[in-house]
Amino acid sequence: MSLKLSSKATIAIVVALMLFSVVMAFENVSLAQTSPQIPVYKVVGSADLSNPGTASYWNNIPWINISLTANIPNAPTSGLTHYLLVKAVWNGSWLFILEEWPSPNPAYNAWSAAAGALYPSASGPGLFRIIELTPGTTYTVENNYTNYVSIVNGKQVTGRIVFNYSGITLPAPNGTQIYVMPNGTILLYHSLRPMEELLYSDGMFYGYYANSTWYYPDRAAIMWYLGSGTPTKDGMYIGGKYPGQQFDGFTLKDAGGSLVQQGGSANIWMWVSGATWNNATYDPAFKANLWENESLTGLPYVDPGDHGFAVPLYTNNTNMYEVDTSGIWYAPVASSGLNGSLFFIWTGAKYVDGNWIIEFARPLAVPPAYEPYMPNITVGKTYYVAFAVWQGPLGETLFDKSITPSFLTLQLVTTPPTTTTSTTSTSTTSTSTTSAPSVSSSIPSTTLDVTLVGVVIAIVALIALYVVYRR
Repeated sequence: MSLKLSSKATIAIVVALMLFSVVMAFENVSLAQTSPQIPVYKVVGSADLSNPGTASYWNNIPWINISLTANIPNAPTSGLTHYLLVKAVWNGSWLFILEEWPSPNPAYNAWSAAAGALYPSASGPGLFRIIELTPGTTYTVENNYTNYVSIVNGKQVTGRIVFNYSGITLPAPNGTQIYVMPNGTILLYHSLRPMEELLYSDGMFYGYYANSTWYYPDRAAIMWYLGSGTPTKDGMYIGGKYPGQQFDGFTLKDAGGSLVQQGGSANIWMWVSGATWNNATYDPAFKANLWENESLTGLPYVDPGDHGFAVPLYTNNTNMYEVDTSGIWYAPVASSGLNGSLFFIWTGAKYVDGNWIIEFARPLAVPPAYEPYMPNITVGKTYYVAFAVWQGPLGETLFDKSITPSFLTLQLVTTPPTTTTSTTSTSTTSTSTTSAPSVSSSIPSTTLDVTLVGVVIAIVALIALYVVYRR
């Protein structure tokens, strides 16, 4: 072979190497593992739910800042928590997820309405919702409805209440109770879920009313998508008790709590400060030993350590269900075979320096009876999760909350974290609640390795070119 041909061949090889190195350096997705937005790091140890976040391994795990947004864009009481801090680990058999968010006014001693309904002696904040109607909304009592009874400012009157806002009229159901404040603001008491949907559709839903003596529990929830493909919507519908419900002359298309993402379903872990927080001082349900009274709950309380728990929920395009056989918050998903499922997801919670700190703990594997409604969590599989936070004293409750704008990817990894956390936590720094950090996580070492290999090859290729042209 001639020297000329050999040189051309060498140059061709070098050019090919250069092209390959460029691809490796800048387009390494096919060779590197995709970085999960929430990596779950492998650790040795267990959770201390009596003091969440204090296990030594948490010091080596970086916080992930997750932006939150309003679930109801036009409601002043929606989207009041602008960000959530999250970190996650697994120890071989259990998953632990730690959350922290700013909450200037924690919801102490407020009942969850569902838990309070089980306890005859329940009294105080949170037992029912009060809706504040949009400023400018007025009402009349139509006396020709002689078979209707309404309550206005504590006085019973014959007739039907009809609301009016910007020329839109909405007749209220029989037995509607309102209170008109001195400034003309209308408060609707004991609101039914279908009525909330109608008010929102007509622009009359301003938010849930709260003051210093009337407020709702704080809550935090994690949604796990169970459908196939990549979900694009993590919200849930406002609606009736079931799709197509006929309510006071209206047909409600969707059920309240049903998943917006078509063709999918999800498992939700819901912690509630007024029902599932293991605190006999500030959680009225634990103070009353509600969960140990099987005659009231219909469920065996199987947690001798009295740790807190998260309510396991299941949502699809039809409705929202509770993953147990009693149905305290929502209709039960099954009539048998789920004993103990309500207490399957453990939690620990504390309020420190203006912040809630909540730790979720759950076995990676679930019993066969739970499998249709909860995910089995395994190494290497990508899960789509979403987060929600409620600040009850500020009026957030039910579907009025702060949520992630979309699902995030979560994956159990076997590599150690590449960074550590020191002062990112809001419990040790003064972080403004008006900021809304975006999701961030460290770059996996595999991506860095492949990129570095590409750079090295590029350098070698340049050296080879220099040698060829010198000859």
